[in-house]
Amino acid sequence: MTVIGADKVMRKLSKLERRVKQEVDAGNRKSGEELVRTAKVLIPVGEDVHEDGHERDKVRGTQNPDGSYLVDFGSKSKVIEGDRGPRAFVNPALKVLRKRRLNRAKRAVNKAVKESFRG
Repeated sequence: MTVIGADKVMRKLSKLERRVKQEVDAGNRKSGEELVRTAKVLIPVGEDVHEDGHERDKVRGTQNPDGSYLVDFGSKSKVIEGDRGPRAFVNPALKVLRKRRLNRAKRAVNKAVKESFRG
């Protein structure tokens, strides 16, 4: 049995993986940068040694070659959290952005699928 257009569909499916990775990587980068900005707003300023907010500069993010985005919350998060305690600015930042991060990833996949099968 032959399927008409199967080669065209297979070509589009082979492009899909690259496009999904590209779009999701871009979404991860945006979400990571947004997480860094939010954590910098939420970090407690008056509790640091210098009381000038210099700990905000230690919150930074880097994109890894595999497309993931690593956010380093600095030494302040380790001091605040203790062994298993709450992380005063890390957890709220993650919670605030959870829905937005998930929806951004979904949109990235949908966009990649649409672009793959359009042309």
